[in-house]
Amino acid sequence: MKINRGFTLVELMIVVAIVAILAAIGYPSYQNSVQKSRRADGRAALQEAAARQERLYTESNTYSSDVSKLVTNSDGTSSPEGYYTISVNLSCSRTVSNTTYYSCFALTATATGAQVSDTDCATLTLNHVGAKGSTGGGECW
Repeated sequence: MKINRGFTLVELMIVVAIVAILAAIGYPSYQNSVQKSRRADGRAALQEAAARQERLYTESNTYSSDVSKLVTNSDGTSSPEGYYTISVNLSCSRTVSNTTYYSCFALTATATGAQVSDTDCATLTLNHVGAKGSTGGGECW
């Protein structure tokens, strides 16, 4: 009597089909989790930039429009891990002796690189009163 060892082609194809189904379900969930975790990079960059703005305001009584003073990344405009580009918009100006002072700001973190596919939170915003916002309709903060 001969004993066969190994797998049949049908058994192998069933295993391949099961693995494919698990991958089709698991990979999008994994990608979504990765995108959510990368949002922390943008949030941290905005909060750090806002803190630096407030420090500059206490020193000079005006906010800065120079992003490189607000962001510590080597290129001067990106979040620490590089998934967001930071920009600043100044408003609420007053002029004294031909010098313009700004008492309002809005910081924006725009997704870049690998994070561009995150359409739920394409941009994150933070202003001088601490109001947080986002575009895309997702729960970003």
